[in-house]
Formats: sequence, C-alpha cells, structure tokens
Amino acid sequence: MTAKNALFLKPPLSGAGARNVVRDFLYGCWCNGRRIGGMQMPPLTELTACTHARQDGVEPVFLDALVEPERFQALIDTRFEGFFAVAVMSSTQSFRQDVETLERVKALNPGIKAILFGSHPTFMPEYCLQETVVDYLVLREPEDTLRELLGALTRGEPVDELAGLALRHPDGSARINEHRAFVTMDNLPIPDRTLLPAGADYFNPVVKRLPYTTMQTSRGCPARCNYCTAPTFYGNKTRVRSAEKVLEEMREIKRLGYREIFFRDETFSAYKGRNFKIFEGMAAEGMDFSWIANARVDMIDEDSMRAMKKAGCHMLKFGVETGSDEMLVTYKKGTTTDQARWAFAKAREVGLDTHAHIIFGGPGESLDTIRQTIAFVKEIRPSTVTFGILTPYPGTEIFDMVAEKQPEILDGSGSNMENLHTSGFFNESLCGLSGDELSRQIVRAYREFYVRPGYLLERLSKIRSFEELMISLVAGANVMQFALTGRK
Repeated sequence: MTAKNALFLKPPLSGAGARNVVRDFLYGCWCNGRRIGGMQMPPLTELTACTHARQDGVEPVFLDALVEPERFQALIDTRFEGFFAVAVMSSTQSFRQDVETLERVKALNPGIKAILFGSHPTFMPEYCLQETVVDYLVLREPEDTLRELLGALTRGEPVDELAGLALRHPDGSARINEHRAFVTMDNLPIPDRTLLPAGADYFNPVVKRLPYTTMQTSRGCPARCNYCTAPTFYGNKTRVRSAEKVLEEMREIKRLGYREIFFRDETFSAYKGRNFKIFEGMAAEGMDFSWIANARVDMIDEDSMRAMKKAGCHMLKFGVETGSDEMLVTYKKGTTTDQARWAFAKAREVGLDTHAHIIFGGPGESLDTIRQTIAFVKEIRPSTVTFGILTPYPGTEIFDMVAEKQPEILDGSGSNMENLHTSGFFNESLCGLSGDELSRQIVRAYREFYVRPGYLLERLSKIRSFEELMISLVAGANVMQFALTGRK
C-alpha cells in the first residue's frame, strides 16, 4: 500500500509575542510574550500524536510553522499537494486563528480533511463544528483516535461510529460520539524528536543548558482546582509511565544530544516512589541531565527535594496562585500559604531554584488581596515568578460560573493570544475589578518584584556559566521590558 501524507501542523500565529507561544499542553493553558521571558516549548503533544499515527498507508509529517515559516510557505506554494489530512491541536485562545489557518489550507486543497484536537474541541464541540471548514474533532486524548481516524480515511472506511470523534450529521447538526478509554501510558511511543525542525533551539529562560527538550511521564492531576482544565480533561484520574519506560526515553534523548529536560507533568512531585526508581536508574547509567519539574507545595517533602537535586534537578515550579488563604479555599486549591512558605524555604535550603505561578482576578479578588499576594511573593523569595490574570477556560467550574452570569461569553474564544493573561476577560463578574485595573496590577506586580537591586544582584550571583549568563540576559531583557512598559 502506498503511504499517504497526513500533516500535523503547529500553525502560525500573528500578533505580539506570537513567535514564542507556549502551546505544548494538550488542554490549553498557554502563554506567550515577554511576560514569560520569551519562553518557547517544543510541541510535545503534537509530536507524540504524530509518532503514534504512523502505520501502513499513513505517513505523518510534522511542521512547526512558528519555527519554520519558510517550510510552511513551501507547502502553500505547492497547494499542500500529497496531503489528505491536516491535524491541528487547538485551545480556546488559539481557536479563531487556527480556523483561519484551516480555511487557508482548504482554499488551496479543498479535498484535504481538517481535524482539530485539544481542549477547545473537547469542551466546545458544538461551537467548533459550526465552522464548516472543520471536518472532524478528536475529543480528549488524541493518540488512538487520530491513528484510527487517519487509517480509516486512507482505506475509505466509515468513521461515523469511531469512539472519541465528533463530526456533523448530514443535516449539519453535531454528532458527538462516546469517549474513548484513556490510554495506558506505557503503550504510548517515544515521541520522534527527529521530526522537530533541524537545528531549532527552543529558548527557555529558566533552563541551564541548551539544547533542551520536554517530557511527559504522567497525565492528570490529583488536585481539583476549579480554574484548571486538566482534571476534567483527564477524567479526574491520574496515570503514570513506569520508571523503566521513562528511562528508555531518557536514553533516546541522551542519544540525540539533549542536555536538559523539562518534565511537563502537571504534578511530577506527586509520584515519589516511581520517581526514586527513575533517579536510581539515572545514577546507575551515568545520565548527565539538568532538569526542571512541576510540583505542589503540599505534595513534596525534604527527601524528595534532596533526591531531585542529586539527580540533576535545578528548579521546581509551583502553582502558588495567591497569598490569601481565603482565596486558596475559593480556588479549591487544597493548599495553604504556610505550606508554600515551607516549600520555598526548604527548596532554597536544599539548593533548588523555584518558580511561582500567580493569578489575579479570581472570585473574591480585591486590591487588598492583590497587595497581599505581591507582599507574599516577596516573602517566599522565588527565583522567578509569573503573574497573570485568571482566564475562564471552558471545562472548568470558573468558566461555568461566568457563563451562568454572562452567557455572552459563548465558547470563550474571545480570549486569544493577544490578550491572554494580561487583559481581563469577564473577570468583573468574578471579582468586580475591571480588566484595565487588573492589567495595571499585573504590570505593577512585575515591576515591584523584578525591578529591585537586591533581587537582580542575587540572580547574577547564582550564574555559573557563560551559557547561563546569555540565557539570563535574553530572558531578563524580555521581562524587564514588560515590567517597564506593560507590552507583550
């Protein structure tokens, strides 16, 4: 059988900060611009789905149009000849521009099938299918559904009954099929990183060594924060890959020449027993990686921190969210400010850098709680911090709260990569603070935290190599420009 090409496309985006859009998480929660230091992330989820789609009759092709615009233009010039399908991972914030890209593709090649997967198709399928350019939606995890869909399309087999798929009935109404069972993590392939743009070094302001790559060793989160889509997206369950499978992928990463890993698990620190097996394997095989992971302040202990440090970890990233215990309860975060104080102090004692994620504009937020949060962040002394405005994401309790009061939010796609996290989006129905006021407070928070001589001297004193210095200068210039001007 002659293989046919299926294009897995990370589309181009326009506007401020479009070059460094972080859109590697399947369920969304993406960022961009100077506010995050100019960060770029290799597109891990699309890469995994693309690798898994390989089969007799299907040859998947991956293209990151943000990094390789000339290659994307070459496909435009050839009218996407030879491709029978194009698959795009779409979030609420990118949805409108993603549809515009698909319209452009199908105008050149009307026979190509357009497929969307990710958070927005999962939570807003009826809205997505109103766009006639979209042929199929893949709900929740994409790997198995995409593989079956692409295979069936090449063989001319019917796909109407395919689990995990949404499409249109002949009368134009939405058909939402039953969900597919979640995958067993060890059954997923190692993402083929040779499909990434040749020679492309994705920049990240908190890495120590380039080139770096990302990994995912678990899916889901044990927490139930009401502003996050991850619990619902993954069926309120968590699954992990075995230590053996993780080490197998790390060997491949080492062979490809990567020097640092950013573990993109929602809460890497939650799986202590499994993680210790990974660390033991790394030591036994002499794996020289530096790495970063996400953690929760209530799901980590001193033993774990010391073991992580010994295994090459240099930074833990925590969702602190707020300095108000009352707001932590409102967010259903399940943590306290005292737990955050302990975690950040202990990490500093162990010798780990820390990053704090902070959000403004949730239920009950006021200027007083914002001031309290800024003071709290200074108190716990993270190495770096990002402040952002809470965005109501479809698939969360927060979105449902807003939609009940203001149904004009529709599918939420009025929030886009231009205004994400720096401009208010229906926040007044949550806290009464205007979008303009929240935007001012974000810039103020950046200025108060970063534009301090003591902080700058401390960060400079921890730089240990010329490579770190160059990364810090690029990242610092981005953050400082946002702190001083408010422009993404």
